[in-house]
Amino acid sequence: MRLTIPPLLAGAVLLALAAVLNLELASGALSRPYDVLHVPAGAPARVAALGHRTTLSDLYWLSTVQYIGEPRADARGWEKLFPLVDLVTDLDPRHGYAYQTAGIVLSAAGRLDESDRILEKGIEKGPRWWTFPYYLAFNAWFYRGDFAAGARWAELAARTPGASPNISHLAVSLASKSGTPEQAITLLRELKRAVHDEATAGRLDEQLKLAYLERDAQALERLVAAFRERTGRELRDLDELVQAGLLEALPPDPFGGRYVWVASANEVQSSVNPFRFRLHARRHRPSFQYQLPRGLTDPIPPLLRRPDPVPEASTSAPWTPLPGLETPPP
Repeated sequence: MRLTIPPLLAGAVLLALAAVLNLELASGALSRPYDVLHVPAGAPARVAALGHRTTLSDLYWLSTVQYIGEPRADARGWEKLFPLVDLVTDLDPRHGYAYQTAGIVLSAAGRLDESDRILEKGIEKGPRWWTFPYYLAFNAWFYRGDFAAGARWAELAARTPGASPNISHLAVSLASKSGTPEQAITLLRELKRAVHDEATAGRLDEQLKLAYLERDAQALERLVAAFRERTGRELRDLDELVQAGLLEALPPDPFGGRYVWVASANEVQSSVNPFRFRLHARRHRPSFQYQLPRGLTDPIPPLLRRPDPVPEASTSAPWTPLPGLETPPP
C-alpha cells in the first residue's frame, strides 16, 4: 500500500523549510558587519542619474554613513570607503562634509594615501574649507614625519577664510622642523570642533590618544636622559624615575596599558600600542597644485548636508610669507 502525502501537508512542510532557510540567511546577514557589495564608477553613475545627481549622491552618502558607523568596521575593513566618497563627491562636488569625514576616518584607519586623495579632491572641487589642507598637514607631519609638506599644507589652511589664527603658528613651527605633540593635540582639538557626528569625532579621539602617547613618551625620555646623566648608568625600567625623585608617578597610558622603557630601541613605548612618531629624512612637496574652485550654481540639497562654514573675522595679523615658504611648490 503506497503512502500518500496530502498536498496541503506537503506545502506546509515546504513553507516551514523555506522559513528556516530565510531565517538562517537573515541571521547570517545580520551577524556580518554592514558592507556595500558594489560601488559604481562616477562617470556612468552621473549618466544614470538622469539629471538627479544630488539625489543619487544623497542616497550613496546614506550608505556611506552606515558604512562608517558600523560598530564592527575595523574587523570588516575600510576598502569601500574611498570608492563610496569618491562617488558621492563625483555626483555632488560641493558635498564638503563627505570630503572631511572620509579624510579623517581613512587617516585614522591607516589608509593615508586614500585620505590624502579625497582631501586634495576636496580642495580642488569642493567648498573652501580650511579643514581639508589642515588635515593634510596632520597626515604629512604626524604620520609621515614630513615637516616640509606639512608646513605647506598648513600655510594653505592658514590662507583659507575662517581658519583659526593658531594654524599660522603651526605652519611656522613645521617650516622650522619644530612641530611638537602639543601642537598635534591642539590641531586635533580644532578639527574636533569642526565635525558634527560621533563616528568622526571618535576617530579624532583615537588620534588624540596617539598624540598624548607621543607627548608623554617624549617627556619620559627626557627624564631618562636626566637619570642617565645623574647616575652614570642605564635605566632598567621607568619605575626608577619615580624612585630617583625625578617623577612623582608614571602618567597613565591613554590606551589602557602602561609605559615601558625599551632599551634596545632607546625609547619609551606603550605596552599595548607600538606607535611612535618617526621623523623621515626625505623631503617632498605636495604634487597637487591648488587652484580656486570655479563657482558652482547647483543648489545644496538639504538631506544629510552641512552648510559651508561662515568665514569668521580673523584676529591674526595680516598674512606674510612664512620662512622658507616664499616660493610656491613647482
